[in-house]
Amino acid sequence: MPRSLPLTGSLVSNRQADVAANASGRVTRTFVERGAMVRAGDPLVQLDVRSAVIGEEEALGNLETAQAQRELAQAQCVRYQALFETGSISREQWDRFESQCRTSAASARVASARADLARKALADATVRAPFGGMVGERFVNVGEYVQPSSRVASLVELAPLRLQLTVPEVEAGRIAPQQAVTFEVQAFPGESFRATVAYVGPALRVATRDLVAEAVVPNADRRLRPGMFATAHLELPSEPAVAVPRSALRSDGTAARLFTVLDGRIEERIVQTGSERDGYVAVLDGLRAGERVVTRLTDQIRDGVPVQ
Repeated sequence: MPRSLPLTGSLVSNRQADVAANASGRVTRTFVERGAMVRAGDPLVQLDVRSAVIGEEEALGNLETAQAQRELAQAQCVRYQALFETGSISREQWDRFESQCRTSAASARVASARADLARKALADATVRAPFGGMVGERFVNVGEYVQPSSRVASLVELAPLRLQLTVPEVEAGRIAPQQAVTFEVQAFPGESFRATVAYVGPALRVATRDLVAEAVVPNADRRLRPGMFATAHLELPSEPAVAVPRSALRSDGTAARLFTVLDGRIEERIVQTGSERDGYVAVLDGLRAGERVVTRLTDQIRDGVPVQ
């Protein structure tokens, strides 16, 4: 019979961030409002790019000049090396020309690095979403001046989510990665959602004597939200037990009883019960598979009563 371990937990976002600017400048345009869904790389805020454009053009011009000077110096170095090897120029002259060649190559590398920085400055003028999700808040408006590290928007990833579970110490040995979890939330009564255990904490929390585990929730339709409280059931391996309807059991608080039909008479049995699921209770001891059980108990159902 399928078994499950009842647990409680809450949904949390897999990723959540306050997206910050990486450059300073005046905000010239905003692309999103609260509640907007964005994909990774989508623009959130545009900063004034005029200075960045001028800086990039200047850096690219300097790079072009430095590369041309490097190519000219390299060609001269090849020629002067041949002259040195034939004895047409002195060692001192060759060392001077070789130094000029190395200097022009270094200048070209510096110009290339500055061009890369200029390109980055222009790219940083557009603040983009680092991952897909929902915009929780936009912190800036057109006309405001932002600095590097200024928050421009908050972003919350909704798919997938993580279900953080609290596992009591006595049950800590029953949970492991890849186990299936079903859970319900109050926002959607009567609906069941599924998750898969992805993480089990390495140690119990000392203050509460419990273990923290996490399950991944696909949430493809993005209906579930971070912060929702969940009532969960960790699916456990099936136990080899006979199951009977809940209505077949009678309990006096100390023992569970059921009634079988044997040789035309009712026989009362004290049984050991296990878990319950979908209205059926596992009977771990006291009943064999195939035995007939009375499922509708009345006052007339007693031990020894004949039945047809």
